[in-house]
Amino acid sequence: MISPSTHSKLSLLLPNQNKVLTEIIKHASPEQLTHLQEKSTLKSFLGSLFHDTLTNTKSDSILLDMLKSNPSFKNMGNFTDNLKTLLTLLKEEPSLLPKLVKLESFIESIQTINVPMLKEKIVNSGIFMESKIASLADASLQEIEQSIGRDVKSNLLALKFDLEKLDLPNNEALQTHVDQLITNIDYHQLLSHLSCANSLYFPFSWDQLQEGSVTFKKAKGKKFYCEINLMLKEYGEIDLMMGLYEENQLEIQIHTENTSLKILIQTHLELLRTLLIDAGITLRIIRVHETKDFQNPSATAYASETTDSHFGFEALG
Repeated sequence: MISPSTHSKLSLLLPNQNKVLTEIIKHASPEQLTHLQEKSTLKSFLGSLFHDTLTNTKSDSILLDMLKSNPSFKNMGNFTDNLKTLLTLLKEEPSLLPKLVKLESFIESIQTINVPMLKEKIVNSGIFMESKIASLADASLQEIEQSIGRDVKSNLLALKFDLEKLDLPNNEALQTHVDQLITNIDYHQLLSHLSCANSLYFPFSWDQLQEGSVTFKKAKGKKFYCEINLMLKEYGEIDLMMGLYEENQLEIQIHTENTSLKILIQTHLELLRTLLIDAGITLRIIRVHETKDFQNPSATAYASETTDSHFGFEALG
């Protein structure tokens, strides 16, 4: 798994480069703005934030709260569906066929999922583009292009650059959809930096999926956490929190707002346990909850590494 690199470009966090950061600052409260002003200039503040996030594994709770509570990012939609809409528009422009082919290669059905493919989709999700470029600082242009040629953000940025020079009938619609997709990636990049984790949109197509995101985090020792948040068209919200330790010991907590889905999951728990055993994984604990049983079920975000958070998991005796 590629982690946020200490060599990633600071421009990722600058307002004139990152529309997500611009948006959360625009909606900041007076108290939050005061906090930012106390940090001298925003640029110097972000410089220290970038340093803290990647070297001391600290996250800035104020910016993280601003990012998560901002209404502009509550319903960004399903990235894959939004990409499909863009591809439909691109098909109307023969001159953009090479761009179409490259972006089409990123869409896969969840039915085809396997470990190598999942890793490839995560690595090429755009979240790690700057890190990949920085790691190739001494490489040739050809090597860089080969490395990021399948990266979806890289291809979207290239398309954006071309559209700014072209005069096409549907140019405005194309640029709107490209900007929307880049903003979605920027959101997950900034969230990754602030939460010391790897956060990304759900990278597969699924008829039942309205929107979704996946977050990975490595804790102290050999503990790994994964949170999957999905909005399903038929069943509503479902959140899965998973912890892997001792290489093959797995704990799962599932929160759903739908009683029927809870029953459906419980009906298939033994099948899940069998499949995991076949894969060499021991399912130590699995719990299925209804969201209504919790006052604040969404309070499962990653805490700072310094707290050794259980990330929403109940501490085990």
